[in-house]
Amino acid sequence: MNASDGTNPATVPIRGVLFDIDETLVDLRSAAIQGFSSLSASASALAHLNPEQVTEIAADFADDGAQAYDRYMAGELTFLGQREVRLQRAYRLAGATTPSGQAYARWAHEYETKVRESWKPFGHVPAFLDQLESLGIPYGAVSNNVESYQRDRLQTAGLAGFQCVIGSDTAGAPKPHSAPFLAGCAALKSLPAHTLYIGDNPINDYQGAGDAGLQPVLLDRASVHKNFLG
Repeated sequence: MNASDGTNPATVPIRGVLFDIDETLVDLRSAAIQGFSSLSASASALAHLNPEQVTEIAADFADDGAQAYDRYMAGELTFLGQREVRLQRAYRLAGATTPSGQAYARWAHEYETKVRESWKPFGHVPAFLDQLESLGIPYGAVSNNVESYQRDRLQTAGLAGFQCVIGSDTAGAPKPHSAPFLAGCAALKSLPAHTLYIGDNPINDYQGAGDAGLQPVLLDRASVHKNFLG
């Protein structure tokens, strides 16, 4: 909601709700840590690490300490390429030689299998979606990942009922551009001013949705964005 339009958000009825997916609906970080740690247990190159070291490196991999995902969104890397850059950083932190070529292809396939097994929604999410269903409020998702992949993620995580899933590929631009937010509103047949957007990123989600005219909600589970919200 833009403050300049003179409308009090508290008086505007909500006709639709849009969500970010990763770290908002689905606990992707935990899944990535579990997937990386699971493969590390059988990797001879990482056999010298103790469990605490593996967990620390897995967390860096999950948190994208290599900042590779932004390069993927900018078109500099493929999806598998950004994952390989993150793996390279992880193995450097471990003082080990990174799998490459066919070895990396095998690792990527095994990791994808493992991480999918760990895709789970945050505990409160199913009940919240059920509440929206009971109120008759349509909901959808807007993500910076590829639409088909994110549809699969929601299905694998056991989350249903989404009237739309908008990816950066189908919207033509990633968040915080207004295009994906407005595409979501159009799919829900809800005006931006009557649409709630919930996400965990202060720029891509909160600021982007607000600039597009939606009512943004910043989901800050770890209370790390207090300064941003003032």
